[in-house]
Amino acid sequence: MDLWFVRHGTTGYNLQGRLQGTLDIPLGDQGKKEARLLAERLGKQKFSFFFSSPLQRTRETSSIISEQGTCPKPIYTSLIEEYSWGIIQGLTREEISNRYPDLWRQLQQSFHLTDIPQAEGMKRLFQRIRFFHALLARISLDNGGEDPILIVSHGRFIQAFIVYFIKYNYNNSWPFPVSPASITVLQEDSQGTRRMKLFNDTCHLNAEG
Repeated sequence: MDLWFVRHGTTGYNLQGRLQGTLDIPLGDQGKKEARLLAERLGKQKFSFFFSSPLQRTRETSSIISEQGTCPKPIYTSLIEEYSWGIIQGLTREEISNRYPDLWRQLQQSFHLTDIPQAEGMKRLFQRIRFFHALLARISLDNGGEDPILIVSHGRFIQAFIVYFIKYNYNNSWPFPVSPASITVLQEDSQGTRRMKLFNDTCHLNAEG
């Protein structure tokens, strides 16, 4: 089973350094260009299934990819929506430090382990991931696992899926940022051996310049 994870293209909030979370932010002009270049790259690959987060920035990215005509139609599922950051959604790091100085000090110690008011929480995020992984495994088994599965999602979700998939120590820092319009490929064989075949690949964006 090969899983091709794609992060959506750049948004205005990305450029401003704001935490988007579950806020429904559209792609910017740069993000749309990135999505077209991404679509050209993915158009060379056959996929068995195509899953997408239903948030606007992923929907727009998935729609542009679908226009290539070589992918199945995307299946939109909230299972792969972005992590909800609660009260700090929509804020920059400077704004968080000004509004919530105590919380900011905790976040500087451990950004992913800090208990953020109204946030989804890591426990629920990993519950979603385990359920989605089980769904993918069943789909792959039923379809012979010959062609990879395409998944268009978000930075934090993809990071967390990698942590779960490669059995990385959750309590350590997560030193693998996922760039907009990047491709990460994870592989799991019939014996349950898991590998990362490709990480955060953005070579297709070089055609932009």
